[in-house]
Amino acid sequence: MEPDSNDICDPQKPGLDDEETPDLECVVCFCQFNNVFNTPKVLQCKHTFCLECLARMNVKSPQPNTIQCPLCRAYTPLPDLGLPKLANDSTVLSYLPATMQQVYSIRFNRSKGKLQVKRAASSQPAVPRTISQTLDVGTPIGAQQGGNRERSLLITVLRTPMCKACIMSVVAILAVSATIIILFQVNRNS
Repeated sequence: MEPDSNDICDPQKPGLDDEETPDLECVVCFCQFNNVFNTPKVLQCKHTFCLECLARMNVKSPQPNTIQCPLCRAYTPLPDLGLPKLANDSTVLSYLPATMQQVYSIRFNRSKGKLQVKRAASSQPAVPRTISQTLDVGTPIGAQQGGNRERSLLITVLRTPMCKACIMSVVAILAVSATIIILFQVNRNS
């Protein structure tokens, strides 16, 4: 059975022509774009990333008024009203379901490392209950002080998701270490 010629020419059908279909996920975090924290934002170099990844990069950057593209390293100055006011990638948004094409208004508080959904105006639909109202994107550079820096680094490492192989390796190392300590103690007491 031959494909319908209308299906081949329909630009709204993703996957038919991969060269024309934009990537619908962020190349940094691999999350699908949406209309809230993973809104597709386009930099001056024409590369697109989600708002969350750009916010995470911004809080760790020593230059709070610019974003450096993780692909080409070009700098994009941030708009006066901040990171959420970067241009949305309208091409990517057009491929999202109709309910996700209207972007929520988001605030970015760099000093606290938080993205926050603004209260919806009466013309905007209410934020669905499944969407968190705020998102912690990390502690900005310079916000940590002296001895807390090491503690904060340890907490960050402990909270970082690990792959199953890494977890199994750590568990195996701990088990072997515990066995050696127990054997050492038994031999010492004998």
